[in-house]
Amino acid sequence: MAPYTQYVADQINRISGVHAGHPDRIRDSKWRIASCLGLFKDLDPTGRLTTQQVEVIDIYITKFLSTSVGQEAIAYFQGGRN
Repeated sequence: MAPYTQYVADQINRISGVHAGHPDRIRDSKWRIASCLGLFKDLDPTGRLTTQQVEVIDIYITKFLSTSVGQEAIAYFQGGRN
């Protein structure tokens, strides 16, 4: 599994897990995903995201979760670690 895949999966797992109910933490994880993947040329270094950026990240997350690689990576962080 590629290092960025593990990192992204970890952040997604946090969004639906320990960050649930904490919008600021969810936004931070989304910012970290965008930063790791280089999704935006104009990513604010202070961690702020525009509404459009959040939408793009949400679409990326949905696509990531629909792949077998994404599903395996999420399973790893949800307790399937070997």
